[in-house]
Amino acid sequence: MITGLLFVQAVVFGILSAIIASNKNRSAGGWGALGLLFGLFGFIAAIAVGEAEDDARSSRRRSSQQKSSSSERRQTSPRREKQSPAQDFDPDEYRKKCLMCAEYIKLEARVCCHCGHEFSEKEVEQQIEKAKEMMRDDKSNEERGE
Repeated sequence: MITGLLFVQAVVFGILSAIIASNKNRSAGGWGALGLLFGLFGFIAAIAVGEAEDDARSSRRRSSQQKSSSSERRQTSPRREKQSPAQDFDPDEYRKKCLMCAEYIKLEARVCCHCGHEFSEKEVEQQIEKAKEMMRDDKSNEERGE
């Protein structure tokens, strides 16, 4: 009787932990297992842990805060913010807008993967230089506290 009650309690805390973790964009399976194994303590941990930001939502929030030009927009990943400003320029963390279909593609791309529009080598180099300049401006603004 007591064993059955403890098992039901563990399952209930596992399910509740999974639901709370899922609502916070965390792994429902992992937190459900913690709730199942540790019961009330796993449930409390699931409540106490903060919300994890997914990449799409955090990039939308950053892009709304940044000024975007008509032909180019910079999008960074969360790990880029944690790096020191002395890090080198990483073109994989920047995107450009295709002039034909208005979809964002990698900065170094010569051909749009959505519509097939081809960019000249000169255009690509100019866009890379422009992104580097924007990065330098952002760093100098951060250093000045703007």
